[in-house]
Amino acid sequence: MSNQGAVTVLIEIHAKDGQEHEARDALLHAIRTSEKPGLISSTEYEDLADPGAFYAIQVWENAEAFRAHMDDAARSGMNEAIQVLREHPRTAVLRTIG
Repeated sequence: MSNQGAVTVLIEIHAKDGQEHEARDALLHAIRTSEKPGLISSTEYEDLADPGAFYAIQVWENAEAFRAHMDDAARSGMNEAIQVLREHPRTAVLRTIG
């Protein structure tokens, strides 16, 4: 499989105070339980200096696959999952240079 056109997506979430465990569990549950056509890999991280900050670095076949996933997530109740967050998740869609 060629990764030409593949993109890396950085997802950043910040839990509300006292909701750190719920936010972590929601992130892991969302990544591990839903079907994600076009997702090549996903690795999740927590910030050791900020217990409420979590990140996922995902590799997608292309930006369109990620956008389609986000559209589906919005229709499938993502709003419920973000109730434990201080703000809406931040995402950056990246491509390699050089």
